[in-house]
Amino acid sequence: MKQRFILISTSDMQSGRSSELTRMIHSVQAWSASAPHIEPVLFVLAQRCNADELKALRETFPSWIRWMNTETRVSLSNARNILLGPEAAGSAISADDIVGFPDDDCWYPQGTLTMISRAFEANPQLDFWFCRYSSAPNNNPTELVGFRPSLQTVISRASSNTIFVRGRLATLVGGFDPDLGVGAQLAGGEDTDYALRAFRQARETLFVDGAVVGHRDPDKRLRGKYYPGALRAISNNASGNSAWVAALVRKLAVGLWLILKRQMTPRTYLFALSNIVNSRKGR
Repeated sequence: MKQRFILISTSDMQSGRSSELTRMIHSVQAWSASAPHIEPVLFVLAQRCNADELKALRETFPSWIRWMNTETRVSLSNARNILLGPEAAGSAISADDIVGFPDDDCWYPQGTLTMISRAFEANPQLDFWFCRYSSAPNNNPTELVGFRPSLQTVISRASSNTIFVRGRLATLVGGFDPDLGVGAQLAGGEDTDYALRAFRQARETLFVDGAVVGHRDPDKRLRGKYYPGALRAISNNASGNSAWVAALVRKLAVGLWLILKRQMTPRTYLFALSNIVNSRKGR
């Protein structure tokens, strides 16, 4: 029986990033050609894409890609939630599928997806796997060994490009918070929120401390912009457990450090604080 990888992605077809999307698709295609026991299924929401353009995409790319389109732009979280809905991947995900959320400009070095597949196959209790990413990823990922991460490691290292969950967990976790992520009320934090919910519900989690997914390096200049969303993600998931309290306090301290480094304004910090207070009041 083939192991299915269900990948959820979106791309703005008017952004001029078609070459990056093609690179991601080709990396999956190259891997699947060398791994006949694997069945990739890539769901892509093509944004700002009309019916004729959608038809051209379907005719150009492999048949294992399921294209949907919208003629307007939607937020990143809403795009993923559309693809996780019953008219797309939501009706296709089975308990032992492996589900990932690549950006259109990420790519998988040869061997990465095979390593992930083997990790899930070797441990039926493994529900959540993640790693680091880099613009110069490790091209020999099978040499790396994973370990159970701490809560802080999940917060610091899990990103949408590096998160892979078993189908049963994807169903339990559900969609992405529509208030978080690019194009939403708060520009970041949607992947942290998803990862924290996955971590809480996973039977077992594995972290590989190596950059085995390709993606542009984080831009430190954007840390202040994404801070309110990341703080909200941690606050929304925090419980009375000491590890969660420590994580929240640490994130609050990081905000003060960003102000001292002039990477975030005091106004943004106060906005982030008021946002989490209002969010917790509404729960």
